[in-house]
Amino acid sequence: MNPMEELRAARPAHLTGGPVDPRTRQAELVHAFAQPTQVPRRGRKALTWGLGLASAAAAAVTAVALAVGSAPVVSPGAPDVAAEPVTLSAREVLLVAATSAERRPAEAGDYWHVSSRSRGLHPVNEGFVISIEQESESWVGAEEQWGSSRTLAVKPATDADRAAWEKAGSPRELTFAGRKRIPIKESAEQPHIRHARAQEIFWLGRNVTMSDLRSLPADPAALKADLLRFYEGKDTESDAPMAEDAWLFRVTEGLITDMPVSPEVLAAAFRMLADLPSVTSLGRVTDAAGRPGTAIAIADISQRKPGDTAKGVLQVRLIIDEKAGRALARESVVVKPGGLQAGLEPGTVWSTHTILETGWTDEHP
Repeated sequence: MNPMEELRAARPAHLTGGPVDPRTRQAELVHAFAQPTQVPRRGRKALTWGLGLASAAAAAVTAVALAVGSAPVVSPGAPDVAAEPVTLSAREVLLVAATSAERRPAEAGDYWHVSSRSRGLHPVNEGFVISIEQESESWVGAEEQWGSSRTLAVKPATDADRAAWEKAGSPRELTFAGRKRIPIKESAEQPHIRHARAQEIFWLGRNVTMSDLRSLPADPAALKADLLRFYEGKDTESDAPMAEDAWLFRVTEGLITDMPVSPEVLAAAFRMLADLPSVTSLGRVTDAAGRPGTAIAIADISQRKPGDTAKGVLQVRLIIDEKAGRALARESVVVKPGGLQAGLEPGTVWSTHTILETGWTDEHP
């Protein structure tokens, strides 16, 4: 049964044909989308969850509200006529994700393993845009970590960019950000493995340890209060003013996409985000790995100081698989070109960080 059929089945007959109370509708949606997907009895593939190492910083964000539409919901037995479309709000998406996340069984292991892939677009001085694609793996223990990374390709981003590159004589090195020379690579390089000893290896608005993550509260209100102990009215990476909701969204990005927290804490994080009034749903999208999900973002986040017009404005969005209760990817989309995004069109996906595989393991490289 697909999600829309589940919605139809979950809606009581006495509610058809008339207005639905918003609270009743929300409860039905959460219940319907949280039900397990039916699969053939010959086998069921377990969903792998968990998310990778925290990024040390996120991009500046300004959300753009988009209209969201979906297929009409028709009650069983009703005439075949157009019905009012059902639109999942960000709150509904996040509450479904929370319900799905807390159903996960607890996992164990000595190391938190993450495989991910990233892609970024970079205008170069030679007059076109290049795409840099990378692949990473990490194994994080209580006091040490291993990391493996390799560049998959450095190449012109589009056919038009390739034509411009060829017109420029197909240079084998390009100038990025006015100074850095980048060699063209159109095939994957060998992975580079590194090892480091450290306890504070995750980022949660501050550097935290594995023990810190395990002590996070599993209640949404308590989790919010715990995080806000370190909120100072500004961005975590600069002195630019940042509203409380925006700061919480920024910090929680890493928690739900990158960190080895318990199913209960992950669910609490989803519910905390659901209670932020400025979080919006951008509708159904597909991540860089081709997986469908729902994109959410938050309004009015900017990393710029007042009067600073040199930098571009980005929207950071999270792609959520609400039925699996996990985040699939984090993407930065150009809202206003400038700085490192100069020359890119508004709406361009400037960078992606896609989680491919995660889980606990007792082995490391």
